[in-house]
Amino acid sequence: MRIRLIICLALSLSCVSAWAQRCDAGHGRRFSIGVEKLQYLPLHTVDGNNRYGGYAREVLDAFATQHGYTFEYVPLPINRLYSRFLTERSLDFKYPDNPKWREDLRGGLPLVYSEVVVSTEEGAMVRPDQRGRPLAALRTLGTVLGFTPWPYRAAIESRALELTTSNSTDSLLRLGLAGHLDAVYVNVDVANYMLAGELKAAGGLVFDPTLPHARSDFRLSTLRCKAVVEQFNRFLQREQAMLQRLRAGYRIGASLANGGK
Repeated sequence: MRIRLIICLALSLSCVSAWAQRCDAGHGRRFSIGVEKLQYLPLHTVDGNNRYGGYAREVLDAFATQHGYTFEYVPLPINRLYSRFLTERSLDFKYPDNPKWREDLRGGLPLVYSEVVVSTEEGAMVRPDQRGRPLAALRTLGTVLGFTPWPYRAAIESRALELTTSNSTDSLLRLGLAGHLDAVYVNVDVANYMLAGELKAAGGLVFDPTLPHARSDFRLSTLRCKAVVEQFNRFLQREQAMLQRLRAGYRIGASLANGGK
């Protein structure tokens, strides 16, 4: 019985090791990347036909082309994406990711993160006439389901601020425009892009830099494809000029350069 137990344990450890190494040791040239099923232009988006696009898609496709890889983008709601990637472990990569996001789910998992693909501002979008109000004056805050508005966590946990969540950014912005939310915590580039485009309400909500806000670094992560992430890091370092052109083309950071307008 003891010998059988030792054999079973050895086989189990062998399977875990093989699973962990299968990407780097001969996974092939096709990989799956779990992505957020959100309209989040200009950073990334999934359209009505479930097609992935935006700045991130262009960066990842350029890397794949250079190395002869094929990426299959798997759009999922944020909570389901975490489950598929961290619990079921059925995806090779997750994008975007950050070691500070949903730390409760990461535990001691041996995750590997790329260098920063894009860094943008996240903060409160408010009606122009409400800009400059102190945090204590806010009663309601909206954010995307699965996101954690870290700068407001204490106010939410103390119930000084009521949190509303939604799967769609546009629905939150509409609530803000209608005055049903005091502020919407969202990526500033995304909010301004959506307000000017789909919602036809440019300037209807504005970034309030006097309220808590934070930089958000988007990275590519993996549990089993460390070598590919290392290649991706070299690509990011080597292609700085191309990345800068892409960011300019998508106007990423443009609103903050103009004072948040």
